[in-house]
Amino acid sequence: MTSISRRAVLGGTVAAAVAGATTSPAHAADVQITDAANTIRLVASPDTGEVRVIDGAGVQRFALTTFEYASGTGDDKVTLRTTGITSVEQLPGAQQFTITYAAPVGQVVGVFTVGLRKARIRWDVTNVTNLRTDSFRVARVVSGTATEHYDPVVLLNRDRDPDTGALRGGVPFETTNGVCYSYTWSDNRAVIRFPQSTLAFSNNGYLHAIGDASGFLESTIVLGSMRPHSAGVIARDGDLGIELWTDQPFNLWNTAGSRTVKLEVVNAGLTTRSVRVDWVARDWNGGTTTGTTSGSVGARAVWNASFSVTLGARDIRFVEAVLYDGTTEAAFARTTLSTLSAYTYGDGEQSMFGMGNFAYLQEPSSSAVLGLLKLLGMKWIRTAYRAYNGYAASPGPTVDALDQNAFLHNMQLARELPWGGATTAAWADDMVGRAMYSGARYYECANELNLTASDKTPAEYVTGVLEPLRSAMNAKGATFKVMTCGLAGYPEQWIQDFGAAGGWQHVDVLAYHPGRGNYTADYEPPEPWTNETRWNFLGTLKKAIAAKGTKELWLTEAYAGTQPNRWWTDTYRHAPENVFLQLALAKAYGVRCVTWYTLNDSIQQQPMEANADSVEYHHGLLHRDLGAKPSLLAFATAARWLDQSTFLGWADLGDPDLFGLVFSTPTGKVNVLWSRKDGYVLNDDPARRLAASPAYYRTPEPWEDQWPTKTNVTVPTPAATTSVRELNCLGMDVATHQASNAQVTVTLDGSPRIFIGLALPLTGGTP
Repeated sequence: MTSISRRAVLGGTVAAAVAGATTSPAHAADVQITDAANTIRLVASPDTGEVRVIDGAGVQRFALTTFEYASGTGDDKVTLRTTGITSVEQLPGAQQFTITYAAPVGQVVGVFTVGLRKARIRWDVTNVTNLRTDSFRVARVVSGTATEHYDPVVLLNRDRDPDTGALRGGVPFETTNGVCYSYTWSDNRAVIRFPQSTLAFSNNGYLHAIGDASGFLESTIVLGSMRPHSAGVIARDGDLGIELWTDQPFNLWNTAGSRTVKLEVVNAGLTTRSVRVDWVARDWNGGTTTGTTSGSVGARAVWNASFSVTLGARDIRFVEAVLYDGTTEAAFARTTLSTLSAYTYGDGEQSMFGMGNFAYLQEPSSSAVLGLLKLLGMKWIRTAYRAYNGYAASPGPTVDALDQNAFLHNMQLARELPWGGATTAAWADDMVGRAMYSGARYYECANELNLTASDKTPAEYVTGVLEPLRSAMNAKGATFKVMTCGLAGYPEQWIQDFGAAGGWQHVDVLAYHPGRGNYTADYEPPEPWTNETRWNFLGTLKKAIAAKGTKELWLTEAYAGTQPNRWWTDTYRHAPENVFLQLALAKAYGVRCVTWYTLNDSIQQQPMEANADSVEYHHGLLHRDLGAKPSLLAFATAARWLDQSTFLGWADLGDPDLFGLVFSTPTGKVNVLWSRKDGYVLNDDPARRLAASPAYYRTPEPWEDQWPTKTNVTVPTPAATTSVRELNCLGMDVATHQASNAQVTVTLDGSPRIFIGLALPLTGGTP
């Protein structure tokens, strides 16, 4: 074993990294390791403490320098950084060296190993009391002109029995495969992969990573012109992998046509493989288009191919590609392609549609995200604010960008509520000043206090928060409107106590979040409600309307979650039905605005990451890969057909299990009809459940019709009408019915449909 101490080389010469240099010569004091094929080289400089990463062409791509760690508990956290290295030890004949760092507390040792196109690094931190393994960070210095991008990578899994491995038939689901920080130069690419990372804790100097609870952090560097998903397969010592994508933002086009789907196959092994890819594109009704392609993929390399899928004028296609090694399925990938035509909305400031979270998504660009929100008919952004009084601006597009794109925006923010304490006046002054400076139309004063501050009473909220807020507004001449905190579910007693404490005089809006369990949107369960049935949409909506009086009603978080293979959430088929019906019912009952939670799967703190076990990661209108869910088309359908509409009443269909909403629009009447012959409870098929796993429910695929009962009903049309247009909840034309004798027969089931050209009698009331 060769050991070179830092003291022995203090007088040595250290080579500087040269951007774009074709060679990076080692010096006598340096220790280097190279894989057998000379595809990657690591050079440790004892004098500086850096480790340089050099590719097969001899170009330095970046250097790893300082390692950061922390100790302490809670807020009592001390950040520690290495200050160089004390020794480098190389194993004779091995492609590995170890570095002992100069550390202020404890010991930090790095083990660096190289192989074909990749390097593995493990940092062990020992002898540190209360080590914070959630606070590791690695400093890197990138050479040349390169873009850096945060790329969580995932594994797509078939639904299998956890004990036997046998297929169970539920929908496939994603699990995390770590986080890649990707670098792209004009002539090469690289990733640095960690098992876990939080983007917000990384910056230009350091990359954040979460280590193992026992005190170490592992990372992998992969070099080569490949996508992050492929690099992730190589990094985890996988076998074969495949990814699908298109070059179109959100895989969403405005017109029909043939669309190119790209695929990349990666071989993480050390021998060349011959592979076959079979692909299928399914439409909403399960119709298929298929194809196959074959190729050869080298050792730790990729093979790229493509195929075409033809989309209709309003369409969604579910695309799957299966990678075979011989006759064995080695990996598979899925995505969705969709078509949604351009549309000019007329509601303007009276729009009922918005985004219920920060518009934090910046992929593929901020302008693309804003364009998508406008395409969907979203006018309102629930929370956006400028940097103010030492507190950063909201994530996502800036307030100026929202203004330039004609979005209306509010502010939902509380930070630490004062509850009448010594900071009350300063807090109120800050919130009012921030809302005014940000141009907020409404201020939603805190979030879900009935859950997050259950030890505080509504009266304390009124006297310790809202009253000081109003005083500050009066002092500053503020004109924005005030919402209650967005309440979780409908806490009836909380709202009653709020009114009894005089709360209504301090707010302009009742805001709440109509959570939904496995029920249709129009379910109003009998009372008394249980802990489960209280999570319903229509019943809580009626209670909120009765309680609010003359105040506005905002649903600041409405959703249709699609966590896979769980009974409490929606399937991909039921979700768009409930998206559309929630919005239609909100319009019918006079809700001022519904801000949808949220645009894309994942969460703000871990954007683009996968977590099949957390429902919070599955509320988006977009999948994690940013392909559209059917829910996205349903949202746009509601926004377009209800644009500038007025609710006329409930239709009389002559059957207590058949329902209809009738709206007047500038282009005529819009009728929304559906059946409840199959009931209001979803995901309740015993055959899809497992007694041993109460949370499990085998979710059917989105192209599977889940409403067995079809009911024919004859309904009237205007005398001059010759045909009736029928659209599904995704806005697709599904039938044109020929009228005869001023009537037409249509078929209803549990999925709400739009009918144009009817003259339905109204009941004059509501169910």
